[in-house]
Amino acid sequence: AVVSTQSGHYGRGERSKEFISAILLSKNTELIERVSAEVSDLDWKYAALRAIEKFSKKHAADKDTELSRYVHQLLRSIDIAECFTDEHVNKKVKTEASKTIFHIRKAYNSTWIEFLKMRKSLELYHTILSTLHENVIPNMQNPKLLIDFLVDSYDLGGTSSLLSLNSLFILITKYNLDYPLFYPKLYRMLTTDLYHTPYITRFISMMDVFLKSSLLPAYLVAAFIKRLTRNALQAPPHIIVIVVRLITNLMKLHPSTKRLVHRGPEHPSVREDPFIATEEDPAKCNALESSLWELEVLNEHYCPGISSVVKTLRKPTDEVLVELGLAKGREALFKEYSKEWNKDPPLEFSEPLDFDKSEYADVFTF
Repeated sequence: AVVSTQSGHYGRGERSKEFISAILLSKNTELIERVSAEVSDLDWKYAALRAIEKFSKKHAADKDTELSRYVHQLLRSIDIAECFTDEHVNKKVKTEASKTIFHIRKAYNSTWIEFLKMRKSLELYHTILSTLHENVIPNMQNPKLLIDFLVDSYDLGGTSSLLSLNSLFILITKYNLDYPLFYPKLYRMLTTDLYHTPYITRFISMMDVFLKSSLLPAYLVAAFIKRLTRNALQAPPHIIVIVVRLITNLMKLHPSTKRLVHRGPEHPSVREDPFIATEEDPAKCNALESSLWELEVLNEHYCPGISSVVKTLRKPTDEVLVELGLAKGREALFKEYSKEWNKDPPLEFSEPLDFDKSEYADVFTF
């Protein structure tokens, strides 16, 4: 039976915890799906959250990583979006329903924190990181509690760092999280190897968001522009096009970085580049004293599309930001710029009269 809300509990007591525990231990995907479909009313949601929280605490140290997959399956099915309507968010409303909503949101918070402590497979770990910013953080009462999990993930490097970026950035911009190492670590992630991974377009789209703020210092944006351009020398053609478009947008948003392009061949930075490519600190790499001589190299690229975007960067016609074209892969780029090559080769204007085809019938087909 449902416990009275006057007692301070909103759920179905210990029986629900035993029931949820048994369901999760069964590792039956179909059964968990059926239970997920039943978790609809607020009392059930609260009971399920408390049960999952207790289960996660109990099995946090278990070596069986499969268990966390079933916990995640049930936990992600609990939708508490209705708890964030204007009526429920209004703190002046002191009804029994509003108290229930408060406790559900609080339970959602603590349940996710306990779940994240469980051992997980790498696949599940990456799945969680890639969906936190959209599916979990908006529903949390205090998203700042995720900071330890996200910072640890960011410090791991590789794919884990990349997938944690969105959530970490949301905490910094929307929840006033003070994390001064965010941009230096982001700068260190920008390597030539990254340009050849499946996640490069995702990374560039995030860079487009992270570097838009006019409050960022010029030296920091210049460091990213310089490193993006330098690494583009070893990137696939379709990635080079996207990177140059991103740099074009960054220069429009941060006019003080345009000096990197306008420095001519006589500038000392062209003869001897002061940029320190091996320096991991963007404040010490001397990017703002450098120039983008790499554009001259890219301008001579065999792919005609690259030369076109480089010319756009050098002589922008307006301050309107350009589309990055993230959805275009190498095949789309090839089709786009090979249209002008797709012409019939020149042939003899008229057929020669003194040519006897029969002499070559056993070799050629006419």
